Amino acid sequence: MKKFCLLGSLALAMLLSVGCSSGSKESSSAQSSVSEAAQSDAVSSGAASEGAKAAGEKQKVVIGTSAICKDVLEVAMDVFNKSNTEYEVEMKVFDDAVTPDIATWEGSIDGTFHQYKSYMDNFNESNNAKLITYGKEVFAFQIGLYSNKVKSVSEVTDGMTVALSNDVSNRAIALKLLAKEGLITLDESVAEPSTIDIKENPKNLKFVEMERLNLANAVDDTDMAVVMSDVMRETGRDAASAIAYAQEEGIQLVIKEEKPWAKDLEAALTSKEVKEYIETKTEKTKVPLF
Repeated sequence: MKKFCLLGSLALAMLLSVGCSSGSKESSSAQSSVSEAAQSDAVSSGAASEGAKAAGEKQKVVIGTSAICKDVLEVAMDVFNKSNTEYEVEMKVFDDAVTPDIATWEGSIDGTFHQYKSYMDNFNESNNAKLITYGKEVFAFQIGLYSNKVKSVSEVTDGMTVALSNDVSNRAIALKLLAKEGLITLDESVAEPSTIDIKENPKNLKFVEMERLNLANAVDDTDMAVVMSDVMRETGRDAASAIAYAQEEGIQLVIKEEKPWAKDLEAALTSKEVKEYIETKTEKTKVPLF
């Protein structure tokens, strides 16, 4: 059994990184800084909420999201804000996937809409947190194996380099796609495999890992990259050009604890307006799950 990893992966990942979502653990100092800011914001947010309530105004609910989830949340916000008389949802877009979870856990925002359950579970385990999902899965991202070097899986040659996400959940999805296409064989006893769980690698593929929202750039610099189709579209590339496809887990609303507004927001996220938007406006890079 041979397992390969590109020795220069760290350097390549640093060059390609442009600052987006990350599933890797934050350093203790970075988390401390975010935590302190979140606690400060939580005090201000709480005071503002109490003031609005006393004045008879709608109470603000702040939901964190990412650049590639905000479009769906915007549609749901419109549905929610038009019908709810007590609360008004505002959106805060983050450049990474860890900070909104920290902010939700610390209380500076009220929830997130940018992740699936297994990603949240990994965050909880790494940060001694207890975030929870709420309601149905709303949509799933389509991911693809993209390449400027080959036009089909059958053209993959010995020693090619594949770029993968560096977070636990998305790396596992990418490796399972490669296994489904017969390029590698994985240890099936491992729920979320990494490259060390590759049992067979007949093409002697090499792997480089980086933050998932940066992977579209890797299509130009490696032989292949497993990229979310929505990321390809956002960077002006052809999302329909993958040589193989798979589907991620479902994106859900995530909160710290149940709140009075959560039921109505989940209903808005699974409304006919949201479903119609996903089916007609996302070029099949997202798939509705309700």
